[in-house]
Amino acid sequence: MSKTLKFASLSAAAILTASMFGGCTTDQTARDMAQQALDTANSAQSCCNANTERLDRMYQKIMGK
Repeated sequence: MSKTLKFASLSAAAILTASMFGGCTTDQTARDMAQQALDTANSAQSCCNANTERLDRMYQKIMGK
């Protein structure tokens, strides 16, 4: 095999490998962003639930008087 053919084969393999890892990195970034969005949504929901419980307790206290 000539040096040029070996270089071309190695270059093609390097490009293919880089594109595969690049895709994985992009997929992982997307998963990380989705997880961060889910965590933020869960945090907001917890806050809303706490406020609802607090308002319900206040309502029950007022209605009990």
